[in-house]
Amino acid sequence: MKFKTLFAATALTALSTMASAETGDVTVGAGLSTFGLNLEGAYQIDPQWRARGALMGGFSANYEETSDGDTAEGDFNLGGLAVLADYYPMQNGWRLSGGLFISNTELSAEGTSAGEEAEVTAEFSNALAPMITTGYDWNFAEGWALTAELGAIFTGGIDLEVTATGAGNQDTIDADQDVQDSIDDAKDVVALPYIAFGVSYTY
Repeated sequence: MKFKTLFAATALTALSTMASAETGDVTVGAGLSTFGLNLEGAYQIDPQWRARGALMGGFSANYEETSDGDTAEGDFNLGGLAVLADYYPMQNGWRLSGGLFISNTELSAEGTSAGEEAEVTAEFSNALAPMITTGYDWNFAEGWALTAELGAIFTGGIDLEVTATGAGNQDTIDADQDVQDSIDDAKDVVALPYIAFGVSYTY
């Protein structure tokens, strides 16, 4: 008897979730992601497909590093814009998503490299980075849902540049093996994890 009651409650919950996804619904949401504060807007195309945009950012941090006598100090900024298509294969809360991420994430620092005055910058190699995720929307009240999402952004590598400034000598920097190893390591970062949590309202 308890099993039947539990099954019925689960079925009713699933049906209410399916019924909430109607063509023309508009959803707005806010939360946190690995790229900062997250503001979202979405439009339900049909019960299985939704178009979604997410604006991320607002987080920055001071960057400081000292290694083998070289120093770098500057700013590290997180942010970007995602444009996604959400697919709900079972027409419930679970979704698969794919789209593009336009990055505003960058590092800019000044200091010394190979003993020379230099500027260090880093950004995604892909200006338009492919993005895939999976997520779930849990409806806890009429129109309201808690959301969670996990996936990856394919950066194509990180472009790390070390440029001589002031009295710095570019040839000395380019000939330094530690500099070249750091540049090569950054190129190998072809994907970054994406995690997001938030709350949304559909009307």
